[in-house]
Amino acid sequence: MSKADVVKLNDAGFSDQQVTVAVQVVGYFNYINRVADGLGVEPESWMTIDHNFWIVRKGHDYLRL
Repeated sequence: MSKADVVKLNDAGFSDQQVTVAVQVVGYFNYINRVADGLGVEPESWMTIDHNFWIVRKGHDYLRL
């Protein structure tokens, strides 16, 4: 992320505090997913959504756009 990215977010109405929180949340999830992948952690069954259910729920088949 560069200063230009922050400027674009500020121009879109996000405060510096909101950008900071977003960066921290995204960074944390990036970190924890890499740790889980590195340890071979499998997602719980409730964490995985059937592909067809996802398509119906979203109302689009993004693979066919």
